[in-house]
Amino acid sequence: MSIFNKKLRGITVAILLLGICAVTETAVAQKKDKKQKEPQQTDAAVQTPQPEPGQQAATTFSDQDLQQFADASARLIAVHQEGEQTMMNILQEEKLSVEKFNEMAKAHQEQKLTEVQATPEEMAAFNKAAQRMVEMQPAFQKDLEEAIQQDGMTLEKFEQIMLAYRQDQSIQQRVDLLMQEKQK
Repeated sequence: MSIFNKKLRGITVAILLLGICAVTETAVAQKKDKKQKEPQQTDAAVQTPQPEPGQQAATTFSDQDLQQFADASARLIAVHQEGEQTMMNILQEEKLSVEKFNEMAKAHQEQKLTEVQATPEEMAAFNKAAQRMVEMQPAFQKDLEEAIQQDGMTLEKFEQIMLAYRQDQSIQQRVDLLMQEKQK
């Protein structure tokens, strides 16, 4: 079972991390659209200019902002673990190995699913498992948003700090230190 978990974790972590970006980007875009439709309402997080590709992210975050980000990140890890477990359960219920699912999912993304050597049963299991995983996405996205917003952090601020975390080593070190202190 440990090998099963590790192999699935590799693909699900990537999927789930992309999901965080998609969730925050979608939510930010929806909120920006809503703000643009409401005249004279301002929000500092919305008005903060986003850096152009290749530019350094803004590094002026308070310790409270970074603590909220670290706390939200810890909650996101728990949500991810729950999502991973749910996906593993789906694969087990559909009697489909992680390796076969990953192979078929990659082929599906490349629009080469018909080229995969799979039995009709494996194809049916893949389709059913993939459909069940897609159906769990809205609830998963809601859980991600709630994990971010629990302590009052906005999706926009989370996205800004995530960008800074990826681009600025000093922000990364500050957040990592906060997360380590939280684990003690």
